[in-house]
Amino acid sequence: MSDKLVEYMLELNSNPEALEAHNLDAESAARNFGLSEEDVSLVVAGDLEEIKKRCDSSPLDTSNAILGFFNQ
Repeated sequence: MSDKLVEYMLELNSNPEALEAHNLDAESAARNFGLSEEDVSLVVAGDLEEIKKRCDSSPLDTSNAILGFFNQ
């Protein structure tokens, strides 16, 4: 099963327009991507610990892509 939050993080790292939209209004960008209310709350709160935990447990390769997002 895919984790939409992880997909969102990967999208932010690979799509400059998505990152710009996120930086302008993280809540709207996360909702428009289709994140659950719980995940929208994580993004809006900037809960990097929980987001990183989810990314680390994902079968998707997040090893390099996520670092750019966390280092902003």
